[in-house]
Amino acid sequence: MPGLGRDWWRVVKALSRLPCFYDKLNTIISLGRDKEFRKITARKLGGVNDVVLDVGAGNGAMTKAMLAENPNMNFIIMLDFLPEMLKNADVERSVCEKVVGAFEAIPLRDNSVEGVVMAFSLRDAYDMNVALQNVNRVMKNYGKLVILELGKPDHAFKRFLITLYWRFVSPMLAFMKLGRKGLLAYEIYLTYTKMPKNGTFIELIKAFFENVCVEKKMLDGVLLISASHR
Repeated sequence: MPGLGRDWWRVVKALSRLPCFYDKLNTIISLGRDKEFRKITARKLGGVNDVVLDVGAGNGAMTKAMLAENPNMNFIIMLDFLPEMLKNADVERSVCEKVVGAFEAIPLRDNSVEGVVMAFSLRDAYDMNVALQNVNRVMKNYGKLVILELGKPDHAFKRFLITLYWRFVSPMLAFMKLGRKGLLAYEIYLTYTKMPKNGTFIELIKAFFENVCVEKKMLDGVLLISASHR
């Protein structure tokens, strides 16, 4: 079963301690490229002007990027399991709705959203298969999915370098910038270890969606995937 499984609650508890410095941590551990990646992801949803679901919205970083890059976007539903994350999201309330819920049981009707974005959040699912089934369920027939996620390279040497980064380098950088609270970055390594290799991960997406297009960045350590409802 791809997903965090019994480690899910451990990661949730770590994430619950991050709201006040989540953006700063992301910038540090992404070597300053998190905002760039979110902008590129947001542009992939260009033309989707109806309801968009931000799965794992957290503090609203991806939602704000979508609104900035797509001013004609009508409405965004921000879904996250942690109410403290959503509470910390400073977004335009007239075009956003915050919803507390799990990826595996999205509290929305079937065929109710035109677009779905998952930015560095799918790896936090308890069960990726069930999460993707739910995403597929709530999407309209012509809906579009965009996933921005950490990648686990298929190539052994690239995988060694990326693993080294998430296990040692990123927590060290976060500690140097944020002090002891920066050590929470180590939990990202746990989510990375639970990720399937890129080839297997892409096949998982293809099991639920069609027209899957993949872009690999940073030594295949970041994936940008777009797909459409099957």
